[in-house]
Amino acid sequence: MPLVYVSGDPLLTRAQTLAFGHNLRARAEVGPLETELLSRFPAAFATYRKQCQAGRLRAGQFWLWRESQPHLAFCILRETPQGVTRLRFLESVLMTFARDYTLYNLSSLALAPLVSREEWPSVRPLLDFWLARSPLPVTVYETYQPGIQAEP
Repeated sequence: MPLVYVSGDPLLTRAQTLAFGHNLRARAEVGPLETELLSRFPAAFATYRKQCQAGRLRAGQFWLWRESQPHLAFCILRETPQGVTRLRFLESVLMTFARDYTLYNLSSLALAPLVSREEWPSVRPLLDFWLARSPLPVTVYETYQPGIQAEP
């Protein structure tokens, strides 16, 4: 299945799982998509915070919340809420998605915009390398456009 790049609202995805970048301190990040996710799924964020505070998670991993539609994958790309995305953490998450998707029972994946516009040129090659050859259907949202259904 090809890797598809789109623009639109990842919250309107038809994919089984929506993945988005977050930090290891579980602090809310400021941005329209993050704010919308937090307001729609407060229980997921509260549970994720408890997992982080208990020391059960590490940067470079993802944590799944299966109690919603779509399921949520918190991709831990930063140790703190501030600063740039660590490419080694992103690469670890992407490799796990590509290699172990059957272990996590993932049938399709939508990736919300994971990084800022400034970081995007260094991230797209990683997405292509790790996910383009994987049988897992992946939709990558390059830009967040609230309320607009993406056209694959």
